[in-house]
Amino acid sequence: MPLKNLEAIHEKARAHLDDYVAGLDTELGSDLKAVSVYGSATGADFVPGRSDINLAAVLGRLDEDVLTRLLDVVKWGIGKRIVPPLMLTPEYIEASLDVFPIEFLEIRDSHVVIMGDDYFSSLEVDRDRLRLECESQLKAAVLRTRQAYLEIGWRKKGAERVLTTSLTSLIPVFRAMLRLKGLAPPRGKADVVAALGDAFGVETATFLAVLRDKAGDERIEGVEAHAVLARYIDEISDLAGAADAL
Repeated sequence: MPLKNLEAIHEKARAHLDDYVAGLDTELGSDLKAVSVYGSATGADFVPGRSDINLAAVLGRLDEDVLTRLLDVVKWGIGKRIVPPLMLTPEYIEASLDVFPIEFLEIRDSHVVIMGDDYFSSLEVDRDRLRLECESQLKAAVLRTRQAYLEIGWRKKGAERVLTTSLTSLIPVFRAMLRLKGLAPPRGKADVVAALGDAFGVETATFLAVLRDKAGDERIEGVEAHAVLARYIDEISDLAGAADAL
């Protein structure tokens, strides 16, 4: 089955999609209902050789036999930076919108259907559930980064990795915060952070500095990363308070 909408995928992310989806189709046959690409491969933040390619596969049934048949295809894809696909059924999507509102909105707003029907464009989530997940994830990030600050301590090694990993995981939460304000979130990470600061009147300079820094030298734009981690905790705490007040 020829793939569709590939022009909407970053050109460097397209190379192995035909073979990968053909492998899924061979193993799953009529059980495979749709495949979508989502995340950075459909936007401006994709970095060839560094960014992963994320797929969501919708199946008519999902059991151990289905998973076992996909092992070889998935193993091949991992070597091409195609991460194991998100395996869903229509029933699972419908039953899980209330517990994963951020995640499903991220797929809805970034996905490109390359095979089969579109199961995501019409998704809607409950605003209260979305606000609660934003608050939960931000407060959890505060707790984790406080622990990391103490664990790293005087060694001051590993703070830069903690910052970049934490911030990357929170970009979807930032987009959701903008949605709660009635705003259409940008796709680019830096644009999301800038819009977040404007919308909530909170300081986001540390977030932007972490996004810009690529040196890997335990410093963020010339400042010791461990010290930046302390400021980062303050900014996340302010955002958690903003989520609580929404």
